[in-house]
Amino acid sequence: MLSRVASHLYWMSRYLERAENMARILDVGQSLALLSAEDGGDAIEPLVITDTLAAFEASGLPATSEGVARFLAWDPQHPSSIANCLEASRESARTVRGVITSEMWETINDTWLQLQQKRRAGGQPVDSPFFEWVKERSHLFNGVTSATIRRDQPHLFILLGAYIERADNTARILSVKQYAASRRAAAADAETEYSDYYRLTSVLRSVSAFEAYRDTYRDAVDARRVAELLIFDPRLPRSLRFCFDRIEGILRQLPQQSGRPARRLAATIHARLAYGDVSEVLALGMHEFLEMFLRDNVQLGEAVHAAYLEMK
Repeated sequence: MLSRVASHLYWMSRYLERAENMARILDVGQSLALLSAEDGGDAIEPLVITDTLAAFEASGLPATSEGVARFLAWDPQHPSSIANCLEASRESARTVRGVITSEMWETINDTWLQLQQKRRAGGQPVDSPFFEWVKERSHLFNGVTSATIRRDQPHLFILLGAYIERADNTARILSVKQYAASRRAAAADAETEYSDYYRLTSVLRSVSAFEAYRDTYRDAVDARRVAELLIFDPRLPRSLRFCFDRIEGILRQLPQQSGRPARRLAATIHARLAYGDVSEVLALGMHEFLEMFLRDNVQLGEAVHAAYLEMK
């Protein structure tokens, strides 16, 4: 398959996954901001997760929950805003219409058309119904893709983009939340414990893992178990282990000649997740482990780009 086609499929999927992840972060972030009045920390937390604090400060928007949501959802200058991600995903799909199914194109094009209607009619909404709509449209596209596309290389590049983006998002959420929790650990009073409960459940809800946690542990929400579930559980669709089980399998099915560096790095990350445990992570330091994972995941994306997506 041509590198140009593979690149459009890969980024079509990554941008759509990124839009869904942004909607998840903002939806949970707004709920937390309503529960807390601690110096606006929760209001700007989505900016810390997405590493966009400096860009937000340059925008001049107020550092409120609504200002942050408006920047991350609609700002035309922010390349990873929800609106820009949906538009970029649709543009990539339009470029490869002959490779994807007609149902896939109709779904993503209809999402873009509905986005324009929301922009005109609602004045760029940043409420929970809008974030739910973004998630539903992403789920619809993924379902249509699964039900209609042939299982060959185009499908593999679509999945590869989604899983690399998803793993990055889960690690970012967990890294920021765990780091914030460690800073509050010294003030272990009843109010802090009550606050941490909601922060930990927000982590689980942001990756649709709250029910999975209850089914697995059947106990109070605990930071160690949250980390164990989101890093090492092979059955949870947004855990790091689940994503890299799929990523390594996908890379084994792609052409082998140019993909050796990407496969080697994916295998290294996968081995760390398949054979490690949460005790080893805590011994190293949760924040340090997740930051290392994020760096490796970025390097994997660059290796995939060099192997399969660059014009040769």
